[in-house]
Amino acid sequence: MLRIGISSCPNDIFIFYGILNKKITLAEADFKFFIEDVETLNNLCLSKELEISKISVHAFYYLQRDYSLLNSGAAISEFGPVVVTKKLEKIHKSTHLKIALPGKLTTASALMWFYWKKFFLHKSYSLRFVKFNEIFELIKKDEVDLGVLIHEGRFIYNSLGLDLLVDLGEFWKKETGTLIPLGCIVAQKNLGSKEILERLIRDSIYYAKNNTEEVLSFIKNYAQELDEKVIMAHIKTYVNNFSIDLGKIGRESINVFMNKLKEEGIWNWTHL
Repeated sequence: MLRIGISSCPNDIFIFYGILNKKITLAEADFKFFIEDVETLNNLCLSKELEISKISVHAFYYLQRDYSLLNSGAAISEFGPVVVTKKLEKIHKSTHLKIALPGKLTTASALMWFYWKKFFLHKSYSLRFVKFNEIFELIKKDEVDLGVLIHEGRFIYNSLGLDLLVDLGEFWKKETGTLIPLGCIVAQKNLGSKEILERLIRDSIYYAKNNTEEVLSFIKNYAQELDEKVIMAHIKTYVNNFSIDLGKIGRESINVFMNKLKEEGIWNWTHL
């Protein structure tokens, strides 16, 4: 039995629904699923507890020796995490800002560092690494000045009266000319050929696309936001052609991001 980790976000549940519920032919494959937030999955892979998993592309930087990148299942888009605040006017006036981030090894944390280094390096900061669904509450209670939102957060912050500081996906595209690679599927290198896994993921995506209403009902068991319009907006944004096959453009976006990590270094930011 292979242990496979996916996040609870709508795009991952959508992608893996066919495998999770055995709606497609799995041949001899047998999986035990772990549905967790992506930072938990990042850390489980660091300790080699999952044979296959969705992880942040940022985390893949540290996992390349033991895990291979799969061509299917990735989340690559021009839309990335968003940085929001309760009081936008305060951000530029303050000399010290408190920031909530959805985990040390999330791609969102790395993107925020790149943005911070370019525009706010003259300010001091303090960080709080929490689960992605706890960030709204921290902002609401004024426990942090900035929150970096992933998953459904980018689609509902405005309705909660929060102001946008920056869409980190737009920032990244302006900086590099490439899409932002948020998450990817990896498998331990000792599993050998990954073609069967990639085919299963593609078949699962095709099943979900052909049975959206059925899948949508299941997604609501895990979604943070139950509004169907929000869920579908999330899926349409992050389940795309790159989820089926990374292709040249998808792999280029990952390579650019990995090279940026190597050049910039974010050790001081993510390991406080």
